[in-house]
Amino acid sequence: METVRKIFLCAGIIFAVYGLIVLSLIGPGRFFNYFYLVSGIFLIVISKLMEGMSDPLKKAIVSVIMIAVAVFVLLEIRIISFAVKEPDKNADYLIVLGSQMKDDGPSLDYKARLDSAYEYLNENKKTKVITTGAQGRKEPLSEAQGGADYLIQRGIDPLRIIIEDQSYDTKENLGNAQKLIIKDGRDPKEIKVVVVSAFYHLYRASYIAEKIGYGNVSCKGGCGLFVLLPHYYTREFFATVKEYLVLR
Repeated sequence: METVRKIFLCAGIIFAVYGLIVLSLIGPGRFFNYFYLVSGIFLIVISKLMEGMSDPLKKAIVSVIMIAVAVFVLLEIRIISFAVKEPDKNADYLIVLGSQMKDDGPSLDYKARLDSAYEYLNENKKTKVITTGAQGRKEPLSEAQGGADYLIQRGIDPLRIIIEDQSYDTKENLGNAQKLIIKDGRDPKEIKVVVVSAFYHLYRASYIAEKIGYGNVSCKGGCGLFVLLPHYYTREFFATVKEYLVLR
């Protein structure tokens, strides 16, 4: 048990340091931004408390933590597997899930998604693209319009672009895009769709798309700051569990 205690202590220190890095990069805006810092402090405290615990209590705590880690790892393997899959070629539609727009253009994360979309559109000339996302309270314009403007600036024909600017989350992004596809005279169950989002978000996006009626979905990813991937992949674990409960 002494070895386990030391592992908890080391992991706690690493988590706490990483948590401070996360906060320095993205700020304290959301509750989950504190996850690694709080988890690190928790593990450090547990490692210290274990020094005076009875063996049965130590074993119980270690068992609970190990079970939680096992569940986390199994789901993360599934989430990561979607990040490394290649999208289908010659899709009928590319759906770009929106992200933050800033005064000087797309955020780093959104720009990565749009660059990934541009790459696909450049290689698959007949594919149309649907940019999604409404205008947030602190955004200069809608995410959908900002995404469309960025793609047009990079040389994508405006006639290939459909704008969906009424959605505020992934389910609305995909649901509203689905309505536009039907309006365009196509059946979402019969066509080929590629969803573009951040690497860590692809599994959940694909899961939602299939649940709401898309028939043939693959994904293509992009990512801004790679140092933040552990944070985002961890957040995605909890978001995916929530989605399982909502869309079961």
